[in-house]
Amino acid sequence: MSRSAVERPVKPLVSISAGELMARSFPERQYVIDPWLRTGETALVWAASGVGKTMLSLSLAMAMATGGSAGPWKSDRPCSVLYIDGEMHQQDIRDRLIMLQETKAVTIGPDATLGDKLFFVNRQGQDPEATFYDLTTEDGQAALLDMCQAVGAEVLILDNFTTLSEGLEDENASTSFKAIQGFLLTTKQIGLTTILVHHARKDGHAFRGSASIEVTFEVVLELQKPAIARVGGASFVPQFRKFRQKTDERLLPRTWSLTDDGWEVSDEVVAGEDDPVVLCLRSLDFISQQEIAKHLGMSKGTVSKRLTKAIEMKVISRDDASECLASARRIREQPEAIGLETEAEDDQSSDY
Repeated sequence: MSRSAVERPVKPLVSISAGELMARSFPERQYVIDPWLRTGETALVWAASGVGKTMLSLSLAMAMATGGSAGPWKSDRPCSVLYIDGEMHQQDIRDRLIMLQETKAVTIGPDATLGDKLFFVNRQGQDPEATFYDLTTEDGQAALLDMCQAVGAEVLILDNFTTLSEGLEDENASTSFKAIQGFLLTTKQIGLTTILVHHARKDGHAFRGSASIEVTFEVVLELQKPAIARVGGASFVPQFRKFRQKTDERLLPRTWSLTDDGWEVSDEVVAGEDDPVVLCLRSLDFISQQEIAKHLGMSKGTVSKRLTKAIEMKVISRDDASECLASARRIREQPEAIGLETEAEDDQSSDY
C-alpha cells in the first residue's frame, strides 16, 4: 500500500482463461461485519445529520478491532482498523468511545483489548500547518494509503465524505467522482476493506452528490430516521439499498436506539411503504406469507408480525393484503389469460 498504488499503472494488464479461473482456489473471505461486509469490500453508509451514523461507525470500528459485536452484527475476528475523522474534536471521540464501552453498546471479543487494533487520525488533532487528507487528489490518496500501511490497517473508515473531499469541484457531476472511484477500486485491489460515511441531501431522500459513486460499492446502507425517534440519542432504521449477498433476518429494517444500556435493537419497526413485506405483497409475485418469508430469509412469524404492524399503521389494509395474495395466485394459475386480458385493456386504452 505505497504511493504507487494510486498512481497510473505501469504494469501490463493480464488475462485469465475461464478454465484457469474456474480451477483457481481463493482464500475464504471472512466477515469483518457479519452478515453484510467481507474482507476487501467497500460500503457506503449515509444518513441525515443527527441520526447516528458516527455512533454506528464507531461501534462497528470497536467491534471489528476486537472481534466483537454491535447489535446483531459481529466480526469474525479482531482486525486492525484505521478511522479517519474530518471534523470532530479528539475529546468528543474519546467520550463517545468511553460511553460505547461503558454502556456495553459494543460487546468486546474474548481476549481482546480495544487499544491494540483501533487507530484514529482526526483533523482536529493535527497541527494547523499540516495538510489533511483529501480524497480528490493523488497526494491525499497516497498519504492515506501510506498511513494504512504504517498501522497495518485491514479496515479503513472515512468519516465523512464531505470533510475529506475539499477538492471536489461539483458534487452533483458524475465526472467529479472519478478520482474517488479510482481510489475505492484501489482499496479493493489491495484487500483493504473500506467504509465511507456520507451525508443525506437536504430532502433526506438520497445521499449528497452524484449517484454514480454508488456503482463502486458492494453495500449501500441508509440509516433512516424512525417515525418515532428516541429523544436525545442516536436512533435509526438501517435500510440496505444495495447488497450483493444472500440476505437474512439480521439485515431486516429494525429500529436501533442508543440507550444507557447500549444499543437497543427492536423488531417493532414503524412500518412504511418500503417495508420489505409490504413490497413483496404489492409485487403480486408471492402467493403466501410462507413464500415471502423464504424470499426475505426470515421466519413466517416475523412476516406475520411485520404485516400486522403495517396494517396497524394503515400502510396497507387487511383486505388489500389478502387481495394481493389472491391476485398473485390467479396470475400464477392463469398467466396466459392474465396476459391476454392486460393486452386487451392496453388496446382499448390506446383506441380511446
